[in-house]
Amino acid sequence: MYCRNEKHRIAFTEAIEKLNKEDYALMSAVYLLTAEYSLWMKAKHKVGQNKIGFDAIKLQNSTENAYTLFCCAKDLYLGTKHITIKDLADKDLIAPKMFKLICNAMAIRRFGLGAVNFNKERSIYND
Repeated sequence: MYCRNEKHRIAFTEAIEKLNKEDYALMSAVYLLTAEYSLWMKAKHKVGQNKIGFDAIKLQNSTENAYTLFCCAKDLYLGTKHITIKDLADKDLIAPKMFKLICNAMAIRRFGLGAVNFNKERSIYND
């Protein structure tokens, strides 16, 4: 499974420990929310009992990456349309590493954690 860094892998693994892993929308959203530490610190208390309270997450002083991750997580979880295909195709708007995270989240949303070979143990192949 591709993770942005070791902090992302650890945060995601810990975050989903008590969540329903069969809820692919939830898993994909949590994957994106945990990808940036500052975003996760704002969101983690709004994730619980197998749901995410997106309306209660405040993004003041967030980076562009955090905003993008938040919007994509919300789109995958709620079916909203904040990020378009055109946005995803724009290299100036979505950096390659962000695109990779979003693609992984879409795979999780569609096929579950097995699609990204999720494993709690650290892999020597993690980026």
